[in-house]
Amino acid sequence: KQTKPMTKTFTQNDLIRFIYHETTEAEERDLNKALICDSELQGQYKELIAVKSQLDKSQLEPSESAIQNILSYAHGLQEKH
Repeated sequence: KQTKPMTKTFTQNDLIRFIYHETTEAEERDLNKALICDSELQGQYKELIAVKSQLDKSQLEPSESAIQNILSYAHGLQEKH
């Protein structure tokens, strides 16, 4: 009787670690193999890559108008004292 090799199930956390290069070489090798064979895992991977791309593009500093609003508010508080 032949037995099938046990297939590892990868979680979303595994995929995130993979995307950010935080997996071991063995995990990376296994994930690459799984991505080739598992279309559902491929879909999750593509979604996470898209999210990472959007996060990378996101604005990391407040806009000039937000800064001006805060400064105007703070200036108004100073005038009340």
